[in-house]
Amino acid sequence: MEEVHKNFYKEIEKQGDFIISLYKEFIPIKALGPENGGEGEYERAKKLKEIMMKYFDDVKEIDVEDDRVPSKIRPNLIGTIKGEKENTLWIIAHMDTVPEGDRSLWKYDPFKVNVEGDYIYGRGVEDDGQAIVLGIALAKLLKEMKIKPKMNLSLLVSADEETGSKYGVSYLAKNYQLFKSEDIILIPDAGNSEGSMIEVAEKSILWLRFTVIGKQAHASTPEKGINAHFLAMLLGINLYNELHDKYNSKNELFDPPVSTFEITKVEKNVENINTIPGKHTFYMDCRILPKYNIDEVMNTINEVVKTFEEKNNCEVKVEIVNREDTTRPTDENSETVKKLKEAIKAVKGVDAKVLGIGGGTYAKYLRSLDLNPVVWMTCDETAHSPNEYVRLSYIISDLKTIAYMLL
Repeated sequence: MEEVHKNFYKEIEKQGDFIISLYKEFIPIKALGPENGGEGEYERAKKLKEIMMKYFDDVKEIDVEDDRVPSKIRPNLIGTIKGEKENTLWIIAHMDTVPEGDRSLWKYDPFKVNVEGDYIYGRGVEDDGQAIVLGIALAKLLKEMKIKPKMNLSLLVSADEETGSKYGVSYLAKNYQLFKSEDIILIPDAGNSEGSMIEVAEKSILWLRFTVIGKQAHASTPEKGINAHFLAMLLGINLYNELHDKYNSKNELFDPPVSTFEITKVEKNVENINTIPGKHTFYMDCRILPKYNIDEVMNTINEVVKTFEEKNNCEVKVEIVNREDTTRPTDENSETVKKLKEAIKAVKGVDAKVLGIGGGTYAKYLRSLDLNPVVWMTCDETAHSPNEYVRLSYIISDLKTIAYMLL
């Protein structure tokens, strides 16, 4: 058996061309949720299902209805290779991506895969194409080498991770009994360049829309109007300062160790320069440490807004766009954490550490079921950035690490 393992690792090292070709098959197929101006994951899922059926013993599709997309469904795919035992090593990936953003900041077309030495560029190659590639490449090697792993290998390629998971793992966790307590659940969706970070906890997430309503007027007669854009800037500063001052605790498990309250997107207001806008809408992204209750944070926000309205003779509408309350962390002494630490040490030669993050992943929905998923992969954290990339050497190393646990 030891000789089989050595041969398996040697074959992993030869998978570079396959990995690049795999990326080139699905990255050009856009998979944006309707909230991000897209048509969902249907077309990409069709291609991935076609690929998965070549390498897995069984491939199932679970569709979730969504009338907002042309296909009317958000597909979720599960590919499985049977092992010697009934427990399963899960690799959970998501097939949706965020938009490319400002194309002028990209040196390549974001939806065409480009390779420079060890670097593979494209929107979604890291987030979360890396997880998709890991699962499919492992299945390919197991099938080609006719190896039956110690446990089942299942790849779940899911929908709707970037905008709340209502049609993805959150739905599956509520409606299907897919996972067992003895399963190893690996979610390659965050990490660091050493492969030494095992994510076991996440902050609460709160996305808010603020609409400031003033009075439109000609810019040459500002006294006749109430400048909603200017007031929105002031309100944003007030909120930013108040929230950071009041919710200022640190928790060194997390990186960064504090709660964050960032003003992000704004909506278009007036068309021309010489008009004072009567309405202005902006958004805030909040990542809140577990010690704080989201209801408490909302009470603070509503108090700031009420005072601001009275002082500035305006109206402010506050809407929750997305709310995800944190769940208990993964048990640091769980078998999953122990086995992954052992594999990382054996393959990469580093001592892995547990950590919490501000980003949201599928892990939270599984932790709510008293499961112990971990989020891990090796990456340079280029997700959501222009010129997003992965390194082929990282993927090869991660394949060996997962194979160590599987075999």
